[in-house]
Amino acid sequence: MSHTLSCQAPQESEPVDRPDTAVVMNQIRPAAIQAHIEFLADDALEGRGTGTRGYDLAAKYLRAQLMAFDVAGGAADGQYFQDVALVRTAVQPASTTMKIDAVQPLKFGTDFVLLDTHREQTGTVAGKVLFAGYGVTAPQLGYDDYADMDASGAIVAFMDFEAPPSFPSAVRAHFSDSDVKIANAAAHGAIGALFVRSPVQEKMFPWESLLLELDIGWNSLRWLNADGKVGGMTEKPMVVGLLNRSGAELLFDDEQHDLQSVLDAAAAGRPPRFALSNTVTIEYQASHKRVDSVNIIGLLEGSDPTLKSEYLVYTAHADHLGIGPPVDGDSIYNGAIDNAAGCAIVLEVAKAFAALGERPKRSILFLFVTGEEAGLLGADYFVHNPTVPINRIVANINIDGGISLVPVNAVVAYGVEHSTFAGLTEKNAAQLGLVINPDPFPEEGLFVRSDQYPFVKEGIPAVWPDLGFESPLPDVDPLQVLKTWLVTDYHTPKDDLSQSLDYDSSVRLARFAFALGYDVAMDTRRPQWNEGDFFGAKLANR
Repeated sequence: MSHTLSCQAPQESEPVDRPDTAVVMNQIRPAAIQAHIEFLADDALEGRGTGTRGYDLAAKYLRAQLMAFDVAGGAADGQYFQDVALVRTAVQPASTTMKIDAVQPLKFGTDFVLLDTHREQTGTVAGKVLFAGYGVTAPQLGYDDYADMDASGAIVAFMDFEAPPSFPSAVRAHFSDSDVKIANAAAHGAIGALFVRSPVQEKMFPWESLLLELDIGWNSLRWLNADGKVGGMTEKPMVVGLLNRSGAELLFDDEQHDLQSVLDAAAAGRPPRFALSNTVTIEYQASHKRVDSVNIIGLLEGSDPTLKSEYLVYTAHADHLGIGPPVDGDSIYNGAIDNAAGCAIVLEVAKAFAALGERPKRSILFLFVTGEEAGLLGADYFVHNPTVPINRIVANINIDGGISLVPVNAVVAYGVEHSTFAGLTEKNAAQLGLVINPDPFPEEGLFVRSDQYPFVKEGIPAVWPDLGFESPLPDVDPLQVLKTWLVTDYHTPKDDLSQSLDYDSSVRLARFAFALGYDVAMDTRRPQWNEGDFFGAKLANR
């Protein structure tokens, strides 16, 4: 399917430190990005679902492009594929129940669901219930929902995807993460966790949509270690459930605080913390299925005898949602913007680096990961099983999206306020004539919601550059266009090649991403977290 390119062609790039950088950046052209996207988002790839034939075709295409650019393999023994073993679980509804003392058993799928049964196929857990507010322990911020509460042997309930509103947005998103909350509950001795949904979450993620995703298996994957054990989970076994409003009402019925008072207090930033009188018993049975996928890794070795042993990592997720429920007769979730576009940009950045007359000082990995849509699995697998020493990775630049439906001449860099990437962003945007926009969705905490987050959790400074929200055309509002797209097309079959994609804008972002990485790869100093920054102080462990 052909598309008309924008009449607003990208301007020629200014030199970034040496003349040949401008030459290779100017070789990044709209037609190349269009070609990558049109292949990766074609119906023939069936939405690139993790572990599917379509994803395997995408992986082979990415490998072929890296080989054509003369970028070496960055996996074991110089190969391009890093094997990623996964397990998919499916809870058996007829054999899965939750009981609240003498209350009629809650019905799976109607009143509750279980979110993580990857460790065992069958299990039973019973215990008293504690409601622990947001389920957050943050001593560095003077906050602890578990203060004066003994959660040993208990099932802990807390608010789903929420954290104290007084926290900075990215920090709040970190503590809202379900795995962070589950790990915290386990650290306090809990044997189970129950998520309680707020009205905001109910509106954003209707129960029916959540059930549909669980049924399709989009959110039921975990990666496996070399010994076949489930990775990325707490060491202590935990049963994790999510309550629908009907189940939450039963849980809080006749308690010190009913559900409505709990929700009202949480919305005001002051959720109660108290022990419930009832005992909850959860029994489950689930099936496990092995799923095999790959990360695709290219390596460009640096030129400096010392710094070539350090690495900058570019990432983009190659997966999307595969085949799902039909929308207007279309069941292929192509993922053109999310994230064929990001892969196209990283490919063109790799080609530009490979074309330099002299390679940069540091080595560069170009990492296309699997399983992002299932929970950042490929990136998380990589940082736990790195193909280079993890303490030699100096920074991550992640591309997720990177194309617009209208011409854009601005960029936004999610997470840039946490590290010295701020200065690099300002410098390179100015050199390339790009406007820098602030994060338009600070409440969403996007810095912890894409593939840079596993790197951040390993203490590695990271940034997610994307297109901003200013257009060279009058009477065009790119931010409103994006907001509409997020409601109507995001994670649906409508994110396909029928959209009016502006490839010129992607060229601008690709050149910016190249220039940003070039500075990192050439500077003898590593990018650094800002003094006292939460992510540097809390999460850096090297």
